[in-house]
Amino acid sequence: MNQTLISDRGSTEWLRPRIVVQVSIVRGVGTVRSPACLLVMLMVAVLGCTDGTTPPAGSAPTTGQTSTAPESAPQSAQPQKAEAEVDFRAGIDQATAFAADQGLSVSIAVVDRVLGEEIANGPAADTSTFGASLVKVFLADNLLHRQRAGEFQLSEQDRALLETMLIGSDDTATDSLYGRFGGAEMVREVAQRYELPSVMPTNQAGFWELTTLSARGVARYYDRFLSRTPMADRDYIVDLLRRSMEVASDGFNQFFGLPNALPGQTLAIKQGWMCCPRDSSYLHTTGIVGTDNRYTVAILTTDPGVFSTAYSTSVLDQIAAFVFPPGSVAG
Repeated sequence: MNQTLISDRGSTEWLRPRIVVQVSIVRGVGTVRSPACLLVMLMVAVLGCTDGTTPPAGSAPTTGQTSTAPESAPQSAQPQKAEAEVDFRAGIDQATAFAADQGLSVSIAVVDRVLGEEIANGPAADTSTFGASLVKVFLADNLLHRQRAGEFQLSEQDRALLETMLIGSDDTATDSLYGRFGGAEMVREVAQRYELPSVMPTNQAGFWELTTLSARGVARYYDRFLSRTPMADRDYIVDLLRRSMEVASDGFNQFFGLPNALPGQTLAIKQGWMCCPRDSSYLHTTGIVGTDNRYTVAILTTDPGVFSTAYSTSVLDQIAAFVFPPGSVAG
C-alpha cells in the first residue's frame, strides 16, 4: 500500500515540509522469545545457614516477563543484589496502561546494567516499528567501527556531519553520510555485530528513517554498545548524545520523554519523530541514563490513524515518568 511519508524531515505549521514522497510500506512484526545457594557451616557450638540471591555466572537475567527473544538478554557486570532499586515492573505496567488510555501503542524496554536485569512490557517490547531518527546512532557507530578497522579515514567535514547528525538530529547530514558510506548496509552491519535481529534496514533507497526495530532491540543495542565498543569511540558517541540540542535542526523540540521525566540527570539521548507510514505517527524517546551509564532505555510509541507531526510530547513525558518516577535515579 502506498503512503505519504513525512518524517522529522518535515513538519506542520512550524516548519515547511522538506520532502513528501510516495513509498511502499511493508508491514512487519518482530518475533521474540530468565538461585539461590545454600551454605551450611557446622561448627562446634553453632549451626548456621545463609541464603543469598546471587545467581551463578552466566545465568540468564531476571526479566519482567519470560522472554524467548533471539537477542540474548544482558548479563550483570556486577554481582546482583536481592532487589532492583527501582520498581520498573510496576512503572512499565502503569505506563503501558496510560498509553492505551491515550490511544497509543507503546513498546518499553529497560536494561539495568548493574543488576543485569531487563524489564519490558511483554510482547509489545518486541513489536517492529519504524525507527525514524534513532537510526542515526547506528550510522555513527558504523562509521567509527569501519574507520577503526582501517577501511577509511573520516574527513573533518565528515566528522562534523556525524556530530551534527547526533547533536542536532540533522537530516541533511544524515542523508549525506547514509548516501556516501553504504546506506542500508551500514544498518545491517550494526545489527549483525550486536546480534540484533529485530533491527532491519529498509529496502527503500535513501529512506533511513524506515529502518525497523523494537524497543527491546534498542535497549539491548545501547547496553552492548557500552560494553563492546572501544573506549575512545564509546565515549565520543556518548558525549555527543549527552550534548543533544533542545531544539533539533528542523526546529522540533526534542527534549521530551526522558529529558522531561529526569530533569537535571545525566542523559545521553536519541529521540525520533515521524509521520505517516502505516497510517500512523511515531514518537520515540531512548538513551542511556546516569553518570555511570547504569540504565539503557527505549520507549517507542505509535499513534494509529494520526496524520500529523503536531506530536503530543506531553504524553511521552508522562509515560517516561511512570518508568522513571521522581527520585528513582541518583545521578
